[in-house]
Amino acid sequence: MPDRIGTRYVPSTQIVSFPHGTLHYGDDVFLTRKVLLYRKALRHNQLGVDYISSLQDKAAFIHDGFHHMLDTSIAQDAVTIILQAKSGSLFAHTMFKRKWTYAAVVAIISDLGVSLLDAMEEKITGFSVRPDNLWLTDQNKLSVINYWEEDEPQEQGAVGLCRLMIQLLTGSETISDTFEVMHTSLERASIPSATTEQKLALIRLIKFICHGQSSLSSLVFGLRSLPPSVPSNKSIQHDEPIPEESTEVLPTVQYESHTRSNRSAKLIALGSVSALVIGIISVWYLWPEPKVVETVVILSPTPTSTPIATASPSATATAKLTSLKEEGESTVVPNLIGQTQADAEQLALAAGLHYNFLIETSTLAKGTVTKQDPKAGTNGLVGDNVTFWVSKGAQ
Repeated sequence: MPDRIGTRYVPSTQIVSFPHGTLHYGDDVFLTRKVLLYRKALRHNQLGVDYISSLQDKAAFIHDGFHHMLDTSIAQDAVTIILQAKSGSLFAHTMFKRKWTYAAVVAIISDLGVSLLDAMEEKITGFSVRPDNLWLTDQNKLSVINYWEEDEPQEQGAVGLCRLMIQLLTGSETISDTFEVMHTSLERASIPSATTEQKLALIRLIKFICHGQSSLSSLVFGLRSLPPSVPSNKSIQHDEPIPEESTEVLPTVQYESHTRSNRSAKLIALGSVSALVIGIISVWYLWPEPKVVETVVILSPTPTSTPIATASPSATATAKLTSLKEEGESTVVPNLIGQTQADAEQLALAAGLHYNFLIETSTLAKGTVTKQDPKAGTNGLVGDNVTFWVSKGAQ
């Protein structure tokens, strides 16, 4: 892979500078097409051929939510990844040039989340979803630029998407690096396009994700389960159009793509796995604000594609809330295993936790708690959730 920069690939305007490289607009003079050139400086004693070899698996990944690799070039001190060019511009340059509505943010982040799930199926993870690693197309879709290098944990996956949502809704360029308190920025912000119910639901979802209690799939389903917005005559694509940039404008170019078929089927399958989590989140945002000693909410049973132990089809999840402690205070998950159901409920309530339980077949005595999640001794906050399983005896 010789250095073909300047012969076949000609760089033009610089788009953004990274700590270890730059991104440029460029031209492929052989095929007369626009490209993006991602130039990365090599570390001392690092060989370009070794770096390129490490990209082979990811280079085969082609998806509409990513700028797929077209070619590579090796120089003495750097490598250049030639990427697909798309219409639009770097998201970091445009994200604050429009006023993002609640509905638009939920839609665009949910769509990006599905793209991340598709990449996860191909074992492509760890890349950043910072605004300077995203491209906003003219179709109002976000596309990942660099998906082959691992970035900081707070910039990846579900937590990274939560951070991005908060930035868009609050207009903040920086968000706290501490996962557990990221949602506080959203609590203080005014979001005129969201109802109080929508705002509280989103805050609780972000808090749930950033406490490490859920996954990327749960975030996507959580976003799609949020209270709906009031219908508007404006579509998301045409609401608050983005002003044109003075940088180079790329024409729309058609590329062969291999997107995942039937995303609806994927979401239904993932939804069955995430049903319990979404049920918990639903209980959180539907809970009344006034403090009460005990409130009982019964959730309808939801069949799962992977049964939990040998749970009875008629098993229901039951949730209660205690408000003897202030939500947000520190607490510790108690040991519920071996307790009776009633005792386990009281222990959870005394610790200030929401709880739900499932019935399962077990060799232990009927009514005895057989297991719990999270495990005993886990540090948490008042208002967090604990799940436990209750024996219905041997069948």
